[in-house]
Amino acid sequence: MLKKLKIKLLAITLQVLYFSSYSQTSGCDNLDFSRGNFNNWVGHTSVYPPNTPGTNINIPYYYNTGIVPGRQTIISTSIPDPYTCNNVMTLPPGLPFCARLGNGGQGSWGDGVDWERDYLSYTMLVSPSNTLLTYKYAVVLQDPNKDVTNPPHPNPIRPRFVVSILDAAGKPIDPKCAYLNVVVDSTVAGFRDCPYNDLIQAGGNPVSPSGTVYRAWTSVGVDLRQFIGQNITLQFETWDCGLGAHFGYAYVTARCDVFKLQAQVCTNNGSVLLKAPEGFSYKWFPGGQTTKDINIFNANPGDTVYVEMTTLTGCKTTIGTRIYPTVIVANFKVNPTVVCLKDPISFNDSSSSHYTGNNSSVPIVKWDWRFGDGTSISSTKNTTHTYATAGTFTVNLTITNANGCVDSIKKTVQVIPAPKANFVLADICVNSKVNFTDISQAVAPQVITNWIWTFKDDNTTSILQNASHLYTVPGVYTITLAVKTDKGCVNDTSRTVKIWPLPKANFTAKEVCIGDTSLFFDKSLPSDPADNIVNWVWNFGDNSALSSSKNCGHVYLKDGSYKVRLIVGTARGCVKDTVIDVVVHPTPKANFVANPVCKGSPITFQDKSTPVGIINGWQWNFGDNNNNFSNLQNPSHTYDSIKIYYPKLIIVSKYGCSDTIVIPVNIPPLPEISFDANKYEGCSPLCINFMDQSFTSSDPITKWDWTFGDGESSTKQSPPHCYLNPGIYTVSLTIQTANSCKQSKTWVGMIKVYPHPVANFDANPYETGESSPVINFDEKATGATVWRWTFGDNQAALARDTSHTYKKAGKYTVWLYVKNQYGCVDSIAKDI
Repeated sequence: MLKKLKIKLLAITLQVLYFSSYSQTSGCDNLDFSRGNFNNWVGHTSVYPPNTPGTNINIPYYYNTGIVPGRQTIISTSIPDPYTCNNVMTLPPGLPFCARLGNGGQGSWGDGVDWERDYLSYTMLVSPSNTLLTYKYAVVLQDPNKDVTNPPHPNPIRPRFVVSILDAAGKPIDPKCAYLNVVVDSTVAGFRDCPYNDLIQAGGNPVSPSGTVYRAWTSVGVDLRQFIGQNITLQFETWDCGLGAHFGYAYVTARCDVFKLQAQVCTNNGSVLLKAPEGFSYKWFPGGQTTKDINIFNANPGDTVYVEMTTLTGCKTTIGTRIYPTVIVANFKVNPTVVCLKDPISFNDSSSSHYTGNNSSVPIVKWDWRFGDGTSISSTKNTTHTYATAGTFTVNLTITNANGCVDSIKKTVQVIPAPKANFVLADICVNSKVNFTDISQAVAPQVITNWIWTFKDDNTTSILQNASHLYTVPGVYTITLAVKTDKGCVNDTSRTVKIWPLPKANFTAKEVCIGDTSLFFDKSLPSDPADNIVNWVWNFGDNSALSSSKNCGHVYLKDGSYKVRLIVGTARGCVKDTVIDVVVHPTPKANFVANPVCKGSPITFQDKSTPVGIINGWQWNFGDNNNNFSNLQNPSHTYDSIKIYYPKLIIVSKYGCSDTIVIPVNIPPLPEISFDANKYEGCSPLCINFMDQSFTSSDPITKWDWTFGDGESSTKQSPPHCYLNPGIYTVSLTIQTANSCKQSKTWVGMIKVYPHPVANFDANPYETGESSPVINFDEKATGATVWRWTFGDNQAALARDTSHTYKKAGKYTVWLYVKNQYGCVDSIAKDI
C-alpha cells in the first residue's frame, strides 16, 4: 500500500526538459472524454439494496451494466450549474469535455431522486509513461437534513460521492490514498452551502425543498509508480438518498502522465523553472515553497531539489531531481555584412556557455550554420560562404553544449549585385517625342548616380536620368542606356523603338433631310499593315455626343451645313483626322384643312404645308379604300358614307425631303327630322304649340323653318301658332345643322280648324200678360245641330223650336245655346 511505501529521493539528472501540452499518454485513451463519448469507460446503474438500514425503497433492486443517458452524460458546454447557486461551471477550466455522473432536480437536469446509485469506471495498464493519475471532480449533494418535510437521514442513506482506485481484484489499492468518500453534511470540509431559496433563484428545481452543498472543481493526483505492469481501475460513484427524495451527482474527468518533475534548466538568465504534478499540496526542499511551480535562481550545477506532495486524503509522496542550470547564448560575427555578389563572407562564432553559480564553462560541441540560400550546411565553428545570387539572406547559427542545451541566433547579410540597367519606352507615331523612363535598379546601399543614353538615328546622347527624343521619319531605331552606381558598378542595355506612320483618314456621307439618319462610312486606311485602325471618333459638328463606331448614323435636329470630323487611331496610338461638310436640308411640315360637309357633298382639301416654295409634290390618300388618290395640291373629294375618314397627305420637297400628316374628317349623318303638336284639331280660332322632336348624333341643329299652311311661318325651334279661320292646314319644317346639312318634313292636313255655329232666335211675343203667358221661341241659328234653351225662371228645354209658359209676371232673360257637329258652340240672350 502507498502509505507503507518508503519515500525515495529520485536522483535524476535532468539536462533539458520541455513542458508537454495537455494530452493523454499512451494507454489512457479517452480517459479525459476527449473523444466526446464514453469509449473505454464502463457504466453501471443501480439502486439501494432493499436491506439497506433506513431505506424505504419500493422498487426492485437492479445493478445494470451500460451507459444510461441522463445518468451518465457527456458534457460539452460550460454553463453555470444552478444547484451550486451558479458558482460552479459544468466543465473544468480549459477542457472541452467531461462527464456528469448522476442527475438531480427536475426538467433539463433530469429526475435524480429514485434511490439511484450510478457508476463510471476506467481500467488501464500502468506503465512508466502513465504513472501519474490525476482526476478532477465537482460534486453537488442535496442536504436531506435541511428538508423539514422528511425524517432524519442516517449516514448510510445520505447522498454521497465516492472515488475508488481498484486493483485487478476490485479492491482499493490503498484504503486512504486511493479512496475518497464524501457524504453530504452541511459542515463537510471544502464544501460550500447553496440555500434552497438561492438555489431556486439560480434556476434550480429540486423535488424536495432543501438546499445543497457543493465542491468546486478539485484536482487529485495519485502516484502509481508502485503498480507499473498492473491493471488498475478508476471508479466514480454517486448516490441519491436512501429515502428517494434527495439527489447527488458529480462532474468528473481524469488524465494520466509520467510521474516526474518538469524542469527547464537551459536559460539565458540562469534561472530554473520546476513544475510538479497537479492534484496535491506541495512543500519544496530546499526553500520550503508551497506552490505547484517554482523558480530557482543562482543554483549550482548538481543541486538536488525535491518536493513533498500531499493528496486531499492526506497521503504523501516525494519526487526530486538534480538540476544543472546552464546559461547558453549563441552569437557570431559577420565580416563584412554588405558585400558584392560572388565575394566571400566570413562567419566567426562568438557564442558562450557556462553553468550558473560557479560560472564554469560548458563546452559547445556542435555548430549548425544555415546561410539562408538553400545551399549546404556548415558544422565548423568558423566558416566562410560565397552567395551565388544577390539579396538579403538570414544566417542562422544553432549551438549545442555538452549538456544538450541549445540556443540559436539569426543575423542578416546583404549581397549587392551589379545594377540592372533597364528602361521603359513605348512605340510611338512619327513626329511625336518618345519618352524614355529609367527603371534601372541597384540593391541598397548602392545607388545609381550616372546615366548615358545613346540614340542611333542621329548618334546624339543624353545624360539625364529620363530622356526624350523626337523622330521625324518612320522606322525602327536602337537606343542604349548605360548606368553606374556610387560603388562603381556598371551595366547597360539596348532596346529598339518603332516609329509608326500615321493612318489616312477618310469617309463618305450624303446630303439628308432633317430628321433622317445621316450615314457615315469610314474609308480610312492604315499606312502600315501591321498597325490597323482600331479607334474612331466622330464629331458631327452640332455639339452632340461623339460616336466611337467605325460606321455610324446621326440624326440632325436642325437643317444647315455641318463640318463633320473623323479622327481615326491605330492600335499603336497613331492618330489622323479629316473634315467634310455635310448638308442637312429642312424637312417640310405637312398640313391641310378640310371643312366637314354633309354626305354626298364634295369636300375641298386645302394644302397648308410649309415652307411655301420648296414643296413640289403632293400625294393624297382620302382614306375611303376606293383607290381614291390625288396628286393635286388642293383636290376635292366626295365621301359616300357617314363616318370618320382619315385622309393622308404626303408632301415632298425639291430636296427629296418628305413629311406625312393624317387629319380625321368627320362626315356627319343627316339629322333625323320630327315634330308634333299639342293638338291637331279644334274650333277657330285654334292656338297650337308645335314641338320640334328632331335629333342629330354629332352635327348640332342650328336653324328651324316652319310654315303653318295659312301663310304664316316661324324660325323658332318649337313655336306656338294660332289659326284664325276654319280649314285644313298642312305644316312643314325644315332644319339645318351647323355643317349646313338640311332636312325637311311636311305633314299634310295636320291641323283641322272647325267653324263656330251662329246662335239666333225670335220670340212671339216678346211681351204678354198673365192671361196669355205662353211665348213661342223659333231658333234662327246657322250651322247648329244641338239647341238648348234657358228661360230665366229656372226652366230649360232642348228642342229646336219651343214654347214656354211663365207663371209669374216679370222680366226674364232667355238664352239659346247651340253646338254644331264639331262641338263648336255659340249662344245668344234676349229679354222677355
